[in-house]
Amino acid sequence: MKLSKNLKHYIASVIAASAVIFSANSFAGAFQLWEQDAGGVGDYHAGGAAEANTAATIFYNPAGATRLKHPQVSTGAALIGLDVNFSGTASVMGVPAQVNNQSGDTTNIVPNFAFALPFAHRWAFAFSMTSPFGLSTEYENQSYVNLLATKTELETINLNPSIAYEINRYLSLGVGFDELYGQAIYNSDVFAPLKSDLSGWNHGYNAGLLIQFTKATRVGLSYRSAITVTAKGPSESQNYNVPPVPIDTTASANFPLPATTILSFYHDFNSRFTLMTSAFYTQWSSFKELIINNIATPTGPGTVALFENYRNTLNLSIGGKYHFNRHIALTAGFGHDQTPTRYNYRDIRLPDADHYAASIGLDIQPKPGFLWSMGWTHFFVPTAQINNTLSNDTSKTTTTAPAIGIGTVDGTVNVFGIQFTCDI
Repeated sequence: MKLSKNLKHYIASVIAASAVIFSANSFAGAFQLWEQDAGGVGDYHAGGAAEANTAATIFYNPAGATRLKHPQVSTGAALIGLDVNFSGTASVMGVPAQVNNQSGDTTNIVPNFAFALPFAHRWAFAFSMTSPFGLSTEYENQSYVNLLATKTELETINLNPSIAYEINRYLSLGVGFDELYGQAIYNSDVFAPLKSDLSGWNHGYNAGLLIQFTKATRVGLSYRSAITVTAKGPSESQNYNVPPVPIDTTASANFPLPATTILSFYHDFNSRFTLMTSAFYTQWSSFKELIINNIATPTGPGTVALFENYRNTLNLSIGGKYHFNRHIALTAGFGHDQTPTRYNYRDIRLPDADHYAASIGLDIQPKPGFLWSMGWTHFFVPTAQINNTLSNDTSKTTTTAPAIGIGTVDGTVNVFGIQFTCDI
């Protein structure tokens, strides 16, 4: 497909006008991360709000800190390998171009840190640093996949102090404060080079309860509030003069991150075998539309708006742990995760689909007070149908509409995690 000079001008405007949206979609899309305790990778985080065996589990339920009898530090990381390939068409102004097997693979590291301090008999203080949203996709900057996306990257840091109280041997309560920082970066060099870097802070809260029915059975319930990050940052482009003249603006946007409720069950059948389950409910439906103001385009600053029309989702998991002896335990899990994206709004920046997961892991405890956990989760991701024809909100957009991508994405995801926990 040969592009006329006017069409190239149009595409350059599209790329510039949509640049911040690319990063914003990853910021508020289905890049939700459950790997806040890398030790839970081996059982797909089954029982996350009820297990309460290390300081790292306080992300899933702050009430669980009351089960820890000594001051404790837990830290680790998950390595997430994403393999995605898009085939289909990319079109602007109804002019389609064929795209064949274009890769958007990335490798991402998600670290975590947690500290718990029991005090005054029934109380416990905890603090964690986690990354609840993130990941990235990166397609080559070549025709014609670069009309749809090139690099999308998100980093978040959540600072979470919390306090927990054991009311009696059956019931514990916990509450925490979330201070979340997010940074979304997008760089492009298609017809008109553009760099956009938005970042911001906002806060929320989390709360939970832990019910200990018997010594062997407990249930955890927790809630983490929605947080809307107000982000600003430089947006740089250039016009079509020869030589080109830089265009610098300060873009801004509000990125809504959804509330999440977690319900978990934990039961020891005997001294060797434990069964755990969890249901994670995420209120993605609050993310209806994304509006970016004052972004740089080759013709000056503009406003863009996209319909996202996300749906609420469930993440279900079941897992178990088998203790060979007091030093070694095998973990395993299975789960199903829904995508919040919908057909006619889904693009290759977030080629998400409902998927299943299977995991296996190992816990090694060489001595009391020290635990080394490792795990692997494989996601079985079906072919994702890509079509974003209904995503543009022309009533609020003052620049050109984004390109339309129609096709399929095939992908796989593998997660490897390792966690170290020790009493101090």
